[in-house]
Amino acid sequence: MLGQHLKIEKGNTSAFLEAFVNAYNLDLEVAENNEDTIELLEAKLEQSYLDHDKQQTLNEQLSNELATAKKENKQFRALFEVAEANEQKQIATQRELALSKASVAELQKELTKLKGGDNPKRLREQIKRIKEKSLIEKKRLSTAEGALKEGRRLVERQNKLLGEKDALIGNLKKELAHNTGSGLYHNDEHHLIIWPEKTRYEREDGSHFEGRSLLYLHQSGRGGLISFDPATGEAHMCKAPKNGLRPSEECKVFAKDWLYAVNALQDGIVQDKDMLAVNYNADLKPMKG
Repeated sequence: MLGQHLKIEKGNTSAFLEAFVNAYNLDLEVAENNEDTIELLEAKLEQSYLDHDKQQTLNEQLSNELATAKKENKQFRALFEVAEANEQKQIATQRELALSKASVAELQKELTKLKGGDNPKRLREQIKRIKEKSLIEKKRLSTAEGALKEGRRLVERQNKLLGEKDALIGNLKKELAHNTGSGLYHNDEHHLIIWPEKTRYEREDGSHFEGRSLLYLHQSGRGGLISFDPATGEAHMCKAPKNGLRPSEECKVFAKDWLYAVNALQDGIVQDKDMLAVNYNADLKPMKG
């Protein structure tokens, strides 16, 4: 700025100095004004900081007061709920008390009525009638209870007899099934059927034995009984004509095992497990009962 005020012609020294002094004083005045402005702005800035801190403190105070108010409000609400519950209890108690008073009044009326007022004779007659009616009712109930107990005994006995009958029928059905010829083994053209009764056989030495047997049938329709000889522990087929029936080895092994289990281990009694058929022929299915 000082240079802007020194535009003077060369050789005019006095004018130059005067202009220099004036320019310097003007710059000094501007600088002083700028310092005042800076101080004012710094003061405003500091005041702004103070106002901010004060506002923040006030906000924290308000926040604390709000939290306290919420807590007190919660406490007041809890107290209000307790007071409301107590009021409901009080109302309920008053109602129960009123009902109790009414019941007491009714009981007093009934008692006065039973006492017959000032007439003891009437009261005694009423009591007598009640006792007589009670005895008649007790006898009736006793008779009914006796009849009911007898009926229950008859029902239990009948149920027991029905159970025994069902068990007997079931056993008879099993025995009938076990003693009726039914398919037991099927493998290609070889078949074994349970023979429905014990059979007596004669050995080559003339001795005899008896037991349950299996009927071997060939697909051609020819067959013969296979028996289990307890003396040899083997299954034998009754003699056949020359070049006659020849069961397969698998069929004979199955017959031997089955006959051994039934005759040697179970004394000729066929059990449910012994009735499970072994069927290798997919096209031959057992009949449904």
